[in-house]
Amino acid sequence: MQVNDAYSPRTPIEGVMHAFTRVGRRLKAKQPGDTIDHSAHIVLFALRCNGALRLSDLAARLELDASTTSRHVRSLEQLGLVRRSPDPDDGRAFRVELTEQGVEQWEAGARHRMELLSAAMEGWSEQDVQTFERLMTRFADGVAALTEAPTSAAWADKGWAAVAPRLHESAPAERPDDLDEATDDGDSAARVNTDKNLESTR
Repeated sequence: MQVNDAYSPRTPIEGVMHAFTRVGRRLKAKQPGDTIDHSAHIVLFALRCNGALRLSDLAARLELDASTTSRHVRSLEQLGLVRRSPDPDDGRAFRVELTEQGVEQWEAGARHRMELLSAAMEGWSEQDVQTFERLMTRFADGVAALTEAPTSAAWADKGWAAVAPRLHESAPAERPDDLDEATDDGDSAARVNTDKNLESTR
């Protein structure tokens, strides 16, 4: 067999695994307009969903060791996407939080990936899209039920539910250039409301 021969799964399950490998590799790759890699995007997501966190709490949510998390935080801090602030509960400790630029960077990255998925399903019927969503959700539930995830992992689902509406509210296609300044106040209010909603995920 030639190294560059096309791969043909021999069973449906093998086909599912191969499809996930292909999709996962591309979603983790930098998309047009991205300035950070996938691992940094996940750090921003955790902070967007949970608000300011101690480094140890952030590491626990990411399921990474403290040294790896610290490296990510230092890199993002140099880019101006996160900042450290004193922990009000412990003057010797600090918390990590997103800057405004960090919020915008995460939202832009999330929109790029949603646009990629939408483009990949271009030409699909509405019924096909709904069926795909239903089966994918069922599959994700099955995987989650069979894996031992720490109790702190629940923040991701609840956090995504809270931040997803914000992506639609701030999508460029819905904000013409001549309305940008007029909607700044409303956009800030939406951001505040979203942040309040995120408190329930902590």
